[in-house]
Amino acid sequence: MWRKFSKMNGYIYNIVFNFQSICILLTFILSLRIIKNRNIPEYMKGFYWYSIVGVIVLIPVFIDINITKRFFLLKTIVINFSILFHYLFLSLFIKKLIVFELNKNFVNLIFWILLVLLFYSLSKDISSRVNIVAYIIANFGLIIFCLFYYYQLFNSLPSIDLIKEPSFWIITGVFFTMSVHIPILASMSFLKNKISQNSYFLLAGVTTFCYSLMYLFFCKAILCTIHQKRVL
Repeated sequence: MWRKFSKMNGYIYNIVFNFQSICILLTFILSLRIIKNRNIPEYMKGFYWYSIVGVIVLIPVFIDINITKRFFLLKTIVINFSILFHYLFLSLFIKKLIVFELNKNFVNLIFWILLVLLFYSLSKDISSRVNIVAYIIANFGLIIFCLFYYYQLFNSLPSIDLIKEPSFWIITGVFFTMSVHIPILASMSFLKNKISQNSYFLLAGVTTFCYSLMYLFFCKAILCTIHQKRVL
């Protein structure tokens, strides 16, 4: 019975992962529409790179999960390097949106401290397994940057329509996903040898689903960007 239940959770995880793959590909396809568009917000220029790298990372992971385990080492190295890209790309994106001088100085300090910690964590283990500690460091930093963005946003009394603002959807997607992701990752790391494979699959499925939602938020942001372009 337990073996069947474990297999079922494995199937559920595969379904969630394939859903995430669809969300990444959808974001990538939509982002192609803004690559050469000049009449879009300055901060959105180059955002398509996140989905491009997402597709590159997806390929070895998809092969490992759905086809063969021969590329496990490659998959692990690619994922760990993607953590660094994930932190650098999104933190620099958010930093561009922060205009308050006091906030910018503090954010710069946090950015460099966490980057050093991230490099140190990845240097300790980059090939044997996915570095959960590095994930936690990167995502914790992104949450802090998102909070600065929200603080600036709601203290500057913006006249913009947030529903149509691309940056708001991106930051909200990042903030929601990272906020859910960190406690689950911490639980997976702490309880690694204390929980069943069954429970591990469930936790992994939740984190994967959260990332799927983040990409859907990105899709909404890109659609808002395209709409703004048409209005202009």
